[in-house]
Amino acid sequence: MADQWIVDPLKYFQKYDVNGDGKLSKEELKPALQSLGFNPTNSEIDKLMEKVDKDKSGFIEYSGGEFQALLSEIDNDENFNKVIQAFKMVDIDGDGYVSLDELKAFMQKNSKMSKEKIEDMAMQMIRMGDEDGDGKIDYYEYAEMLKQSPILIP
Repeated sequence: MADQWIVDPLKYFQKYDVNGDGKLSKEELKPALQSLGFNPTNSEIDKLMEKVDKDKSGFIEYSGGEFQALLSEIDNDENFNKVIQAFKMVDIDGDGYVSLDELKAFMQKNSKMSKEKIEDMAMQMIRMGDEDGDGKIDYYEYAEMLKQSPILIP
């Protein structure tokens, strides 16, 4: 289940635990799911909370199985799995980032564009997607790019 994640899911979701109380509220869960490429409605968040919030506290605790139940629900989502698999196909070295070289190699293998066109497009995609300025695209940035253009889903 969590072994298909590109990053440690607990650390990933803890970024959205705004008040650091060790649990996710509905308000914290929605942006966390949006960052993964989901676009849940409030009703869908309510249904998800109903499924995984076993103690009916209104929160998803990291301990006690609720967080694992959340991961199971996410892992069973076909679209999430497609995005993960697409990212892994482009992340050739498996380090959790897509570099310019990896993107160019992927595009060369899977398109009929000229090397110059691939170079230009790859550089443009890195510039568009690299929100933190480190010169590569992490999973979060990849999912954000897909919201704007599904071109990177093989």
